Amino acid sequence: MRRGFALALAAAIASLVSGLTPKAKAVEYKFPCENFQKNEDGSWLVLKDTFIEGPQFKIREENTVAPGRIVQGYDIADVIAKACPNAPVGPPAAVAMPTIAAPAGAAPVPARPPNMSLSRHADANGNIELDRLTCGNLNDASAEDTDLLLAWYSGSAKRRAINIARLRYEIRNVIDYCKANRDQSLVKVMERMVK
Repeated sequence: MRRGFALALAAAIASLVSGLTPKAKAVEYKFPCENFQKNEDGSWLVLKDTFIEGPQFKIREENTVAPGRIVQGYDIADVIAKACPNAPVGPPAAVAMPTIAAPAGAAPVPARPPNMSLSRHADANGNIELDRLTCGNLNDASAEDTDLLLAWYSGSAKRRAINIARLRYEIRNVIDYCKANRDQSLVKVMERMVK
């Protein structure tokens, strides 16, 4: 009887001790807040295809997630909001692209879509491969992102001197050229126009 009790006690202690031994640390999931842009109305614009753990749900780029959209028992907008409480608010999501009136006989010109951050073209490390950008991407970017990118590309910081008037002139030329040539490679345009 004592022997059976001793074995039972030893087994209980062994199970407790095994519970105290360190286990392999699970890979920690980092919610990809950079893949979402918060809109003024509380909805979220998806900037990049994203898999969300928890609901085990994949959401595609360019979708807008409105509050109250329930997937597998989860309010996806609420999941994003809780994971990304400090997300900056972007421009409101566009419902339809209006057109600008064109002169008689000319085709209507679509209005410029809401400004998008160039960071939507970034990889997982936040880097933007300039070779993949087109003039259209520059046209759709905010004025701040456009100026920042073109000023950076000019290489003025490397020269330790800057001619503000010339830089503004070069930036304006690239922007104007890109408005008329959306499909052109941005790098090729900048190589020709920004010195």
